[in-house]
Amino acid sequence: MSNTLLLASDIHGSIDALTLLEQRAREHQAASILIAGDLCPSGHSHFQILLRNIPQLFLVRGNCDSSYDFSDAGIPLPPQNRRIEWQGRTIFMTHGDRIHSPLGQNLKAGDIFISGHTHIPRLQKGEDGVIWVNPGSTTYPRTPLGPTFALLDEEGINIRSLTDDQPIAGFQFYFLPRADQ
Repeated sequence: MSNTLLLASDIHGSIDALTLLEQRAREHQAASILIAGDLCPSGHSHFQILLRNIPQLFLVRGNCDSSYDFSDAGIPLPPQNRRIEWQGRTIFMTHGDRIHSPLGQNLKAGDIFISGHTHIPRLQKGEDGVIWVNPGSTTYPRTPLGPTFALLDEEGINIRSLTDDQPIAGFQFYFLPRADQ
């Protein structure tokens, strides 16, 4: 089974963006999709069907996510942040409107901090060795890069164009062997 994770944020109720994310997850044989807030689910049946087709979905709540929208869509309201253990690393995921950085989250070198909110892709390694990822926005990008998402696998992380699935230059990070971190 694949250990690939697909990371996304700021879908803002777009069925087209969610459909394309689900397609990208299938193409990359992703084990899970992690959405860092502002899913903004609609009560539309296509939205519910798509969410049910995703094998393992991890959500956090964003500043535009309302309890009413989640209730109307028949989806439990997600937490504001969550921790996931993956490949010997801790992934801390939040939307980014309340927690802006990994500081104070008890993360160590090699762990991964995922946030959204800004609609701007970001991928960097902090001085403490924590990897910061913002997959950008699938629906309302705020850069000329267009809609984006990220892939995380055993080799590293890369941010990609949602439209054509091409990696975006300058947005790749390759993991070093654990002993070197």
